[in-house]
Amino acid sequence: MKRSLGFAAGMLGIAMLLGCSARATIIDSTPDTEKIQIVGQIETPAPTKEAQQDAAAVNAAVEIVVTDAPEPTEEPAPEPTPVPTEEPTQEPAATPEPTEEPAPESTEEPTPEPTATPESDRSKADAFCETVKAYLDTPYHRGGTKPESGFDPGGFVYYCLNETGVRVNRKTSKGYSEYDAWQRVDSIDDLLPGDLCFFMTPGNESVNCVCIYLGGGTIIYPSSGEGKVITASITSKYWTEAFVFARRVF
Repeated sequence: MKRSLGFAAGMLGIAMLLGCSARATIIDSTPDTEKIQIVGQIETPAPTKEAQQDAAAVNAAVEIVVTDAPEPTEEPAPEPTPVPTEEPTQEPAATPEPTEEPAPESTEEPTPEPTATPESDRSKADAFCETVKAYLDTPYHRGGTKPESGFDPGGFVYYCLNETGVRVNRKTSKGYSEYDAWQRVDSIDDLLPGDLCFFMTPGNESVNCVCIYLGGGTIIYPSSGEGKVITASITSKYWTEAFVFARRVF
């Protein structure tokens, strides 16, 4: 637009130098093109011969079209849209291994703790051993106290003693080892049939197993490894090293 006005001003100046009058009119304007029409009338101050020759006033119209396209401007490059990242999925926490609970105590009414017989009653001891041997191969069941469901060591002693007429509460192996009223036997060589033998097997810090001595170096107990009531030799290295002491019930 500024170039068009400057051009028009220049044309007017030339006309004035020549002694003419002129006028300029902008007849069209758009953002891209500007049309300027300069209409001039040339007049002489006084008629001259040359002017007479030009009988008719000559009107000259000059149309000048100036295209002044704006310089292209560089469009800013669009910024890339950030791609959302997936939230990391948390791995579930690992499930801890279950820990073995101690054998449940009996909910029956407590009975008085047994007292030691002043003189060993071998007939009751023999009856006790016969009762015990009757349940050989009965299934092992942790916490079990009946032959129908199976036994664990503490439940086996509980059931067989009560079958023989010795009323005791349901205890763990360690619990039976703490009956001070029963005579303590510290040597394997001094064992008699019917004695309760207590062991601390590898990996434990206290008594964790009770077996019943049948005589002749043989013990009987419910084995979790074998899954049933079995017999074993107490004179083997494993049981000899695990032996703690015994209790004499009869």
